Amino acid sequence: MTKYTVETINFAARHDPEGFVRQSSKNYFNAVEKAAQFILDSNKKIAMLAGPSSSGKTTTAGLISGFLEKKGKVAKTISLDDFYLESLDLYPLNSDGSYDFESIYSLDLPLISKCFEELIENGESILPVFDFTTHSRSKDVKHLKLDGDTVLIVEGIHGLNPLISGGHDDEFVARLYVSVSSRVYDDDNVTVLSKRNMRFLRRLVRDSKFRATPAAETFANWGSVMAGEEKYIFPFRSNADIKLDSFHPCEPGLIAAEALTLLETVEGTEFENEAREYRDTLDRFERIERSALIEESLLCEFLGKP
Repeated sequence: MTKYTVETINFAARHDPEGFVRQSSKNYFNAVEKAAQFILDSNKKIAMLAGPSSSGKTTTAGLISGFLEKKGKVAKTISLDDFYLESLDLYPLNSDGSYDFESIYSLDLPLISKCFEELIENGESILPVFDFTTHSRSKDVKHLKLDGDTVLIVEGIHGLNPLISGGHDDEFVARLYVSVSSRVYDDDNVTVLSKRNMRFLRRLVRDSKFRATPAAETFANWGSVMAGEEKYIFPFRSNADIKLDSFHPCEPGLIAAEALTLLETVEGTEFENEAREYRDTLDRFERIERSALIEESLLCEFLGKP
């Protein structure tokens, strides 16, 4: 695994920011293409794609789909989020009484099992569609067919949990894990930007831009998100056939401007000190204009199109 330092990242950002962004994306595209080739070579019908929050699962699923279709396959993508339980009354609770949306038991496990068995054995199934505006199951459904040339990509944080993928024959199922797996160090080998901190910054910007979530709310929810990862996601990483590192070395410079603006909004709150630490970290990185971003980049999932 490549070791990234503030110095090497800043050198590339100063001397050729556009080339740095393109190469960062190209390196990730190459890694995803190898994962897609594994699916092809092993003749899998279903690819389970899991990973923690803000890892880039949605974009990665789309990239895998594109590579498979270039090779003559039909690729279809579904999200485990569509299998959320029908009513909030059925959800497990956190210790503070709030709904535990990170729990695998927030999903309709019997329905997932039924649909997957039908897809594997009969090649078709009726899948639910979840309406997040009402937080209930939609009246609409999705009729999914898998013929001989179709690969189904199933994206969701719990994709590697045996409660979802463990009961299916390995002959049919590929298991992939995507996350930020690289840190950034200083010249003394001290971590400047951790894996989790990079994902938090992605989530901070994405949720503000696309979900109208205030920065303070992202801070407030992050503890619950991390607890859910420790309990429901990280223990099953070893089940993956392939692991993808979605870290792009250009991203601290790209995300800095928007993240810094959002971090300033929590001044005077309980998150002020933590936000100041993030600001001090981002101030160490050379800025890269968002116009340098390419439309196919995974980072558009968090920053939007250039």
